[in-house]
Amino acid sequence: MNTTTEPKGSDRPLIVFESGFMATMEHWTWISEALDGKESTVFYDRGGYGRSRHGRGRYRTPRPLTPHTVVSDLVDLVRYTRGERRVVLVGHAMGAGIVLRAAAELEDAVAGTVLLEPPAVTAPSGGPRTPAVSPLFVGSMRAGCGDLLPRPSWAGALPEHGARLRDDQYRDARLWEAGRREADVSADLGVHETLLASAPTPLTVVAHRDADLTGYSGLRPAAPHVLDGFRPGRLLHARPAAERAAAIVSATVERVAATVSATVSTTGERVR
Repeated sequence: MNTTTEPKGSDRPLIVFESGFMATMEHWTWISEALDGKESTVFYDRGGYGRSRHGRGRYRTPRPLTPHTVVSDLVDLVRYTRGERRVVLVGHAMGAGIVLRAAAELEDAVAGTVLLEPPAVTAPSGGPRTPAVSPLFVGSMRAGCGDLLPRPSWAGALPEHGARLRDDQYRDARLWEAGRREADVSADLGVHETLLASAPTPLTVVAHRDADLTGYSGLRPAAPHVLDGFRPGRLLHARPAAERAAAIVSATVERVAATVSATVSTTGERVR
């Protein structure tokens, strides 16, 4: 987990970031750098990814991973890190469905949500499943074949510092094993209208200009932000787009902080 902290007593919410499928917190580097010194942030690796603890608990047991496991870990993290502050949850890709479900459990602790490149809105019964990671491939990684993998194209778009860590994580069999397990539950972590209807406001959507935003276009008060200059699915890796997304996240926090301040000045009590 990586955190940055604002001066004590700040009314600005804590921002907690949730990654997409098979992504570690290093994918957020451009956004992290854009917000550094401006906002209080938390980035973390889901169980099995990156610098999370691989060797303990439910991620290394033969029991299947469930959507509840994934969501409850985020809920627990928010409760552990937020103190008395409210939070703004930011989810990228598959992470969008995770933060919407966590927001429903955290209720008033969540001041707003930002969905970056969220999946297309589906029926409540579930969305498309992420293509499975072959057990044979995972086995070959465990056998030490990870060093044969070429560097992924997206890695070169991120800052050079930390490149070796990103490469090592990508070639780690444990990351691919975690991805294999998450692929099995991805259809139950999609976004549907019921989730959107219950999401805390402001609800902000940021996506590629060519994305299917049919289910998001009617959101109020915040209509989707459409960006270009990057390949679909690669918003976090394109520096100009990521920095624009960071500015949108910060603007969401600003609106929330202003609302809290107005409530305090009117009632004399802070909203929790």
